[in-house]
Amino acid sequence: MGHTPDALLITPEADIVPINLPANSDERLTVMRSVIRCDRVDVVALTSRLDMWIDDEGLYNHPVNKLATFLAIRFGFTHQQYHGPVLLTGGVDADGDTIPLTKDKAVALLTSIADLI
Repeated sequence: MGHTPDALLITPEADIVPINLPANSDERLTVMRSVIRCDRVDVVALTSRLDMWIDDEGLYNHPVNKLATFLAIRFGFTHQQYHGPVLLTGGVDADGDTIPLTKDKAVALLTSIADLI
């Protein structure tokens, strides 16, 4: 991987797509909603340094994302299935702004996802 992406998109078809997010928070939210294909996003904090962004109404709008569900289970979230595309980012900073994935976190995520496949 050359440039480390800001985020990783996992589609319901198990495609993994690197995503670069704008620095501006309004523009970032627009891009997030666009790639997740939704009007309202919700976040699942998998760890303090890893967030999984989902469609707030994904249950009604998208098929189950098995890979994202398995990834969430790996982090202890066993209570539900996740639907639709999900976006993985690096958590939030002290101001509550979404931060990009670090290179180490992106590599660890890709390794973890490869183990799930």
